[in-house]
Amino acid sequence: MPTAAFAQNEKPVEKKTEAPAAPKAAKKVEKKKEKKSAQPKKGQPTQAAKPSTPPPAQAKSGLFGVAKQGDDYFFDIPDTILGKRILATVRFISTPADLKLYGGELVNQQTVYWEKTPNNHLALRSDPYVTMADKYDEINKAVTTSNENPIIGSFKIEQGAGKGASRIKVTQFLLSDNGALTLSKNTKTNTGAASLMPQQSYIEEINTFPLNTEVKMVTTWMAPSGRTPSASMTGKLTFRLNVSFVQLPDKPMQRRLFDPRVGYFTDGFTLYSDDQQRVANKRFITRWRLEPKNEEDAERMKRGELVEPKKQIVYYIDPATPKQWRKYLIAGVEDWQEAFEQAGFKNAIVAKEWPDSDKTMSMEDARYSVIRYLASDIPNAYGPQVHDPRTGEILESHICWYHNVMKLVHDWYMVQAGTLDEAAQKMKFDEELMGQLIRFVSSHEVGHTLGLRHNFGSSSTVPVEKLRDKAWVEEHGHTPSIMDYARFNYVAQPEDGIERVGIFPRIGDYDKWAIKWGYSPMWDAFDDESDHRELEKLVQDNLAKDRRLWFGDGEMRRGDPRCQTEDLGDDAILASHYGILNLKRQMKNVPEWSYDATDIYNTNAREVYNTIISQFNRYMGHVMGNIGGVYYDFKTVDESGDVYQNTPAEKQRAALNFVAEQVFSEPTWMIEEDYVNRFTNNPHTLTINVGNGVVNSLMSRLEILNSAYPAKDFLDDMTRLLITEKEGQDTEYIRMLQSTYVSTLCNSFKQMQVTSKARPATYSMLRKLSKMFKAQPNNDHYASLADYIERVLDYSSSVPAATAQPSRPATR
Repeated sequence: MPTAAFAQNEKPVEKKTEAPAAPKAAKKVEKKKEKKSAQPKKGQPTQAAKPSTPPPAQAKSGLFGVAKQGDDYFFDIPDTILGKRILATVRFISTPADLKLYGGELVNQQTVYWEKTPNNHLALRSDPYVTMADKYDEINKAVTTSNENPIIGSFKIEQGAGKGASRIKVTQFLLSDNGALTLSKNTKTNTGAASLMPQQSYIEEINTFPLNTEVKMVTTWMAPSGRTPSASMTGKLTFRLNVSFVQLPDKPMQRRLFDPRVGYFTDGFTLYSDDQQRVANKRFITRWRLEPKNEEDAERMKRGELVEPKKQIVYYIDPATPKQWRKYLIAGVEDWQEAFEQAGFKNAIVAKEWPDSDKTMSMEDARYSVIRYLASDIPNAYGPQVHDPRTGEILESHICWYHNVMKLVHDWYMVQAGTLDEAAQKMKFDEELMGQLIRFVSSHEVGHTLGLRHNFGSSSTVPVEKLRDKAWVEEHGHTPSIMDYARFNYVAQPEDGIERVGIFPRIGDYDKWAIKWGYSPMWDAFDDESDHRELEKLVQDNLAKDRRLWFGDGEMRRGDPRCQTEDLGDDAILASHYGILNLKRQMKNVPEWSYDATDIYNTNAREVYNTIISQFNRYMGHVMGNIGGVYYDFKTVDESGDVYQNTPAEKQRAALNFVAEQVFSEPTWMIEEDYVNRFTNNPHTLTINVGNGVVNSLMSRLEILNSAYPAKDFLDDMTRLLITEKEGQDTEYIRMLQSTYVSTLCNSFKQMQVTSKARPATYSMLRKLSKMFKAQPNNDHYASLADYIERVLDYSSSVPAATAQPSRPATR
């Protein structure tokens, strides 16, 4: 029996001329037939209806227009920004656990630009800024042809963009391992991230603004090496990333050329020009763009009045920061206001709490500088910055503040200032003290984000005895620069009565001078060279008058003993002497200062004890830095005098004598307290470790000794102090130090090149020691050392001494 639908279908076929309603009925029947035939037969799998793709939404306007169609994102690239440089930075939003990388940290950075290609595509190129030439110079043609920038993305131009723009689909590119907008090569190597998995990755959102476009995305990577819990369990790592595209200024900031007498971070490139007779390397500092608001303010500045800048430097405090510490971080930022006043600007730098209520703001947005608070056990903080590679203009900064930095400053302050400040004599400081410690670290890290490098030599400009002068040190501070690693005034003694203002570091004379040099406008300058000439007058007027403005560049590793970390004063021997007096006082108080009823395993006492020993070793290192030391003082071409000078011989010998006084006889003050027996069954192993470490450090300087204190004199003194004058002192401690001395001397000899200037003196001393030890045959210790020396010398005589590899002839 036919269905109703079939009957209706048959009817119009038999009676074509009947009622006009028949065609409508026929359409109905056809639709029903189609519907019926579309239904699957019994046992046949059903097919899901194909979803329709919604049309692209209207593009949001900004640096790049942004539109979305289904799961695909599109950029509308205006013709007006083609060829213009854009800074692309990638930051972590969140990271896998236990990776030691954290949300807010910078992971990649590229300078990029868009260009149209002949095949109706847009290309995205990376520009490494290695070489430059003025576009009006003829040599620019040669520079262009020898600097082809890599294409990192190519995009078909789609329909839908407005007039004067090109629409491109970017989803696949953003979710690919393009090398520029995801994890950097180094990050992938360090984390074990092998390859990006597009199907487990997605774009969260894209927001666009007049000068920047921000992309938030989740990326998942194959990680077979299993370096973290998530990778070891799943073989994968997932990161949330933020990619910022920031248009670099149309009008580049005036570059300020680097001067080695003022410590700034730098960038640079090789410059070619038609009027050159040799290639120029441009090296310029990184700094924020601070300018007067208008001509009227510029005139006021010229008259010496303070004016507010056109754009302030603003730092926001991460809302993840515990509330009690926020005001101290803010104070650490705003402490720099006084320094900027030296450059003519008031209220140039401020800090604010992040406005949680403003949902339009994002901490990853490249328009905002933030002090990011990281949930990490790493006891540290650091202050990077992002700048325009063409000029050095700092665009933004994310200071990374690890939660456990508080342990670091606690241990420093307890051991360096515990005898001066009663509040430091406990494991948990009161809020005010910890807050002030946070404030000083904040100021130091902010200094880096203003462009300033470490000035490790600053503290060496202060006479040691001034550090015990209450009035002087409280007025001037114990170092002229907070950019030094001169933590606290460990030289001051309890009887000096010095308050915290004379114990803590602060923004000092050098810091104010450096900001003045880096940020003061040079009104008569019209380019970077004329700017540099104007600054030279300022440098000559200031540095010649005030030694406290000296920049001691310890990071270049020139071996200058005045530029060491964690040291104080102009005399490491005297400063260390005072520091050790304080350590001896503290050693007696370890149980009281470290007491905590919940610390049932005595962990605190062991940590405090170890920190005291580490501080002692640090003092020894400061003193030993004079042995083989070389002073470095930069001189301009018009200045007389030597740039390099060896540390005076008497100072080098005095350094060795001081070290010998401290450790060539056992430092029993380290183990004479009863509580030390809780740490080991043989306390002498603790002092032996210290003594052996010092002897090894002394011998490591053998190859860098200079003519003021040559290897022969140094080894003669070592032998006298450690062996000759110890005759009859047959203790385990002395035997171990003597054995360490002989073994390191033998090892050094075996490894020395035949051209080593220390090799003859080393060989001669080994012969002398062997003869000396053999002269006492009843001393088993000496006999053992003599046998060891002879074996080394016999072996060396049968094996040719190491020779330097001949240099290859230069090709022509």
